[in-house]
Amino acid sequence: MMTIEDTATTELERIKKELECLNGKTVHIGVQGNGKDKSGAGKSVSDEILAIAGIHEFGAVIKAKNVKNLAIPISKKAKGKSPRDFEGLFFLESDDLLYGCISKKKKGESKESGRPTHAEPKKNKPSKENLKTGKKDDIEFLFLLLPAVEIPERSFIRAGYEANKGNLEKVCMKAIEKILFENGSAEEAGNFIGMEAVGMIQEYMNTPGNFREKGNVTKATSNWPDNPLVETGRLRNSVTYMIEE
Repeated sequence: MMTIEDTATTELERIKKELECLNGKTVHIGVQGNGKDKSGAGKSVSDEILAIAGIHEFGAVIKAKNVKNLAIPISKKAKGKSPRDFEGLFFLESDDLLYGCISKKKKGESKESGRPTHAEPKKNKPSKENLKTGKKDDIEFLFLLLPAVEIPERSFIRAGYEANKGNLEKVCMKAIEKILFENGSAEEAGNFIGMEAVGMIQEYMNTPGNFREKGNVTKATSNWPDNPLVETGRLRNSVTYMIEE
């Protein structure tokens, strides 16, 4: 007498259970706020990075608050600093644009250490070459002062998803196949989809041709002048996934 062991039913029940579990999961891809998924893949980021992500994704107009103008660095020396950090800083006006400058000849002209002078802007016409180098004779142009700055939309989450729909579909099919044929679990499938999707978005961000290029002023102070979304890598590295049960 031959005994036949029924392994198919057990395996089919396992597959059904894991597929139902996977169907109950939502994989969030992007710059996450508070909270982590149980895999630890999702991670909290600062409000600053969330704001930067939103500005790039949708575009924004940034206006000066509590001051007349925004101080836009146009020299690497001024990057990450404000006009108050430069003793003796003075203003030059050219073609209706206002610049914050320093000069060896004018050093110490400010009576209050670390504060720009409050003298009326002097008329001056720096050439394009002067602005590229940030210098005119002994004058260094450090800041461009503007009441507002428009940041163009450079969508990387929505546009990255649209550009990778076909690839993402293949990844989801592969995750399901792992459950069907490789004894995979729903949790493993969710993590696989999340990691692959994050890689797609980050690769999309790494490709400068996907976005409107940086302006000349931004390029002058950038470590990555050809890539509008990569400067320090913080934004790109903040793209993660989070699994919601």
